[in-house]
Amino acid sequence: MGPQLKLYCSYAFSSWGDRLWQFALSLVLVQIGGDLRLVAINGFVTCLFVLIFASSIGVWIDKTARLTAARTTLTINNITVTVSATFLLSIFVWKDALENAWNGWLQTILIVLAIFLCSVSTLASLGTKIAITKDWVVAMSDHDRNKLAEMNAMMLRIDLTAMILSPLIAGQLMTSVSVVAGCLFITAWNICSWGVEYWLLNSVYRSAPALAVKQSPDQALAFISSQNLDLIDPDAPRSADLPEISENKTQRNRCCFTFWVGLRSVVEGWRSYYRQSVFPAAFGLALLYMTVLGFDGITTGFAYSQGLKENMLALARGVGAIVGISGTLLYPRLRAKIGIVRTGLFSFAMELCCLTLPLASIWLPGSPFDPIAYFHGEPLEQNLPPVDGEVTTLVANFNQSEFLNATSNIFSIVEEKSNPSRCSISAFLLGIVLARCGLWMADLAISQTMQESIAEHERGVVNGVQSSMNQLMSMIKDLLVIALPDPRTFGLLIIASWISIFCGYVSYMVYARRVRGHILPFHRQIRSLQNLCLRNSLPS
Repeated sequence: MGPQLKLYCSYAFSSWGDRLWQFALSLVLVQIGGDLRLVAINGFVTCLFVLIFASSIGVWIDKTARLTAARTTLTINNITVTVSATFLLSIFVWKDALENAWNGWLQTILIVLAIFLCSVSTLASLGTKIAITKDWVVAMSDHDRNKLAEMNAMMLRIDLTAMILSPLIAGQLMTSVSVVAGCLFITAWNICSWGVEYWLLNSVYRSAPALAVKQSPDQALAFISSQNLDLIDPDAPRSADLPEISENKTQRNRCCFTFWVGLRSVVEGWRSYYRQSVFPAAFGLALLYMTVLGFDGITTGFAYSQGLKENMLALARGVGAIVGISGTLLYPRLRAKIGIVRTGLFSFAMELCCLTLPLASIWLPGSPFDPIAYFHGEPLEQNLPPVDGEVTTLVANFNQSEFLNATSNIFSIVEEKSNPSRCSISAFLLGIVLARCGLWMADLAISQTMQESIAEHERGVVNGVQSSMNQLMSMIKDLLVIALPDPRTFGLLIIASWISIFCGYVSYMVYARRVRGHILPFHRQIRSLQNLCLRNSLPS
């Protein structure tokens, strides 16, 4: 087994464990709380953790040996998931006893600790992904861009496959046996897979000598220059040029000094992110997260409020994931044929064209779009499918990181219309499904551009800040949903999402213009035709 295959296996184990836990966590929190409140709290706390600490994790990864960083984040992730699952299972099994202990405070403490550990596990998982997919993959590609494209596509393919299969298996186990059995299986999986992943990472590290060598800042800048890539403003300070932390501080001022240094490192991380020449493309990627046009809890809740049953929603998500995997298969070939920048331009255009269907669905028959009625306070009529008393199937469609539900009254019985039109919701979901191919190709194009353009000593901090930016855009979207939670105003969210993606496209075009000098798809042919016309117009 070669080092690449071992790396894929390790990442598959890690992705599988993360997806299993994300799925089961929402179910357990709903079972404990009886509604989506704990799911919302957990998601919000996790968002804040990623937003605040992601850049600091990136700084730490840059300063730490590759194997140490990967093993540490992997170990913390598995330990925190195991302990958090143990706390939640204890609450679930002994709920009545814990409610009476300390007037219910013991249960509250366990819930708080569980949510805190879930947030820490998310940060550790993010650290593992930054270390493996943003650094190890680049080092193992030996600066071969075709190989790097194939490896990036394979890693994303693994993650999307885990996204499809893990909820099916966990959901079947929880439905046929019990929620407790499912959580015990996930806990056992994390404990057992940790040893396998640990061994695989050690084996990959020993088999790939390039991983043992980290370039200095000057070496990294020299290599970027040799590849004709602009890294950052040459007059800007580098992270390696930051002043050394003095050891001659008094014990009294050490805490304040440590806090100040930590805060300064975060600020420097954001400055480093902004200085990158790839910043417009990276910002375009972040804007893709400020959207309701994806298969998260918000979109699922809206589709459910329009009368679609859970099995149809699950089918749409599965088909969307398959279309996304097709994008990972198409990307390496398209990049090799037309180049990475034009691949990004094509992917954004493809996604926007597909998302015109959800945009048009606002005015198609069956659309609930009526913001004037909402702002006038008129009552809402929905087309919920018959309530079957099972909450687990519905919650299966919720991702714990996307915690907000656009239709807060989804669990109430409301008036049903007879034979409502499905034209609007069908166009809405069809556009989202088709757009997954362009979405993931654009993600791969920008990710590889960042891998090739960012110096090795700044990969961690820049990708950490990128994760924070993605989370910030997602939180802005959540705030918009809070402000406009009614299905009748969901069309406004669709319009805002389409505009956000279009702005991301424009931001990427700014980067493409800097790199290529133009953004036209047939620039050479147009120039040749112009030159030919000019020569023919000259007098002989």
